[in-house]
Amino acid sequence: MTVKVNQVDITLSDGASLQDALDAKEIKPQGIATAVNGKVIPAVLRPSHKLADGDDIVIIKAFYGG
Repeated sequence: MTVKVNQVDITLSDGASLQDALDAKEIKPQGIATAVNGKVIPAVLRPSHKLADGDDIVIIKAFYGG
């Protein structure tokens, strides 16, 4: 199946989870927020949140400064 991660297409196996998508992109889970199709997915649910073909994943990295 094909999903978008921050507007970039990636191919994953059927039944892949949100965590699988993060792993495929080598994105560390600390300090990020994730949403699938506009719905926020908490970190604790990433391994169990199954993706579907065409899902749109947004990953936002927290940062601070001034």
